[in-house]
Amino acid sequence: MKLFYLFISIVVTTVVQANVVDIVEGMPSVNVKVKDKMYTIERTQEPDAYLTNTFALTSRPSPPFFIQPFEVAKGVETYGELEVLDFISKHKGLFIDARLPNWYEKSAIPGAHNIPFKLFLSDTPEREKILKKFGAEYTKQGTWDFSHVKTLLLYCNGAWCGQSPTAIKALMELGYPKTKMKYYRGGMQTWQLLGLTTIVPEVKK
Repeated sequence: MKLFYLFISIVVTTVVQANVVDIVEGMPSVNVKVKDKMYTIERTQEPDAYLTNTFALTSRPSPPFFIQPFEVAKGVETYGELEVLDFISKHKGLFIDARLPNWYEKSAIPGAHNIPFKLFLSDTPEREKILKKFGAEYTKQGTWDFSHVKTLLLYCNGAWCGQSPTAIKALMELGYPKTKMKYYRGGMQTWQLLGLTTIVPEVKK
């Protein structure tokens, strides 16, 4: 009988055991709902884990891979991981992966929409469609009205990547309010270095 109770005790202890690696104290994970799918973002629970993919690299050819400034532009707030988690879990705006599709299709942060930075650089019907999705209105005077646009949080590969900064600067030139844009400078590299959940997006071909 004693062995039976000992077995039950071990099982219960195993079930209720807390995460080995939390996001912050008291926060083991964050749930993010994207359309009808729920994702749980948490850190890798193996303390000895390390990166073995391309984001383990410390150096890349420059140009184009120069270190980006912490402040991409005056008035555009820079976010860290906790701010990103708060933004996407509370649906505070649009979370945008500004990388080219060949990067995005390999892995991405849950909840991100892939809108490559190049789409913001030229006056095309596709860019017009994107701006309207953001809440911008094209006026009779032939200008954009950004009075009621959504807040955007953009990221790319990391502090050495210029894809999201390029998108932000292009939007600024169009008149998009700086206070309505946020920049996650750490990007995919820092996200993965912290062991946070990534996904392989389902891409329609």
